Amino acid sequence: MGQKEAIFMLENNNAVLAVVDPVYPGTALRPGSSGSEVARMQTYLNGLRDAKYPTLNRLVVDGRYGSATASTVMQYQVINRLSMDGVIGHDTWNAIVSDYNATIGGSADTYPGIPLRPGDRSQDVRHMQGRLNEVARIYTGINTQTVDGAYGNNMTNAVRRFQRQFSLSADGILGKDTWNKIVSVHNAMQAGNPTHVTTQYPGVPLRVGSTGDYVRFVQSYLNGISGRPLLTVDGNYGQNTTRAVGLFQATAGLPVDGVVGSATWAALIPAFNATL
Repeated sequence: MGQKEAIFMLENNNAVLAVVDPVYPGTALRPGSSGSEVARMQTYLNGLRDAKYPTLNRLVVDGRYGSATASTVMQYQVINRLSMDGVIGHDTWNAIVSDYNATIGGSADTYPGIPLRPGDRSQDVRHMQGRLNEVARIYTGINTQTVDGAYGNNMTNAVRRFQRQFSLSADGILGKDTWNKIVSVHNAMQAGNPTHVTTQYPGVPLRVGSTGDYVRFVQSYLNGISGRPLLTVDGNYGQNTTRAVGLFQATAGLPVDGVVGSATWAALIPAFNATL
């Protein structure tokens, strides 16, 4: 995450400095390879076909490196005077990525073309783990995780907790809408204008003994409103959370019972958003 490489590429016989982002994953992509990195190359080759190289064969973006992908890669290699082997090694990766970024505009934040899901392992997963960790600095209901490129339970939980706070389908899968929203929320944070949450009321009151994501959100929002970490964000609704809810209710002019019902929830969300 955050790594870039600069190379010189030929454009109209002139050497142009180009940015390689995302960087080469370290392992060549070849027939039999699969995953989001293959899908990214298929997406990029299709984009370059439409914008620059109309003779390239269009590919199905499925993340599977078959004969059709190898054939289009060889076409690209011939056009750009690369070793024609149908394999995306370091030089071909750099050429495709820098060409796409210069022609169309892309980066590691560009959706790779297929969803990321539990069990996946790639630099795209690693990149989004980093993005989610950065987002979790403000939206602390999202758990942080080790940035290791492996889509396990921690990644699934973080994605689902992000989705629930931004009105996305909470399936724990990182599809195009979720990918683009994570990038958007991250960019807004970087610009100093954090995105408001739109977390929906869970449908039942939260009280002592409640557990789960929505308790985490309550704890996170109360910490944000107070301006300091009064509560441990652990998803367990205990006496400390009850007291903090009661204090919020008193401040908001609500009946003080320490329970987060629909009225308290309706006051909590805008109060948190006002701190962003």
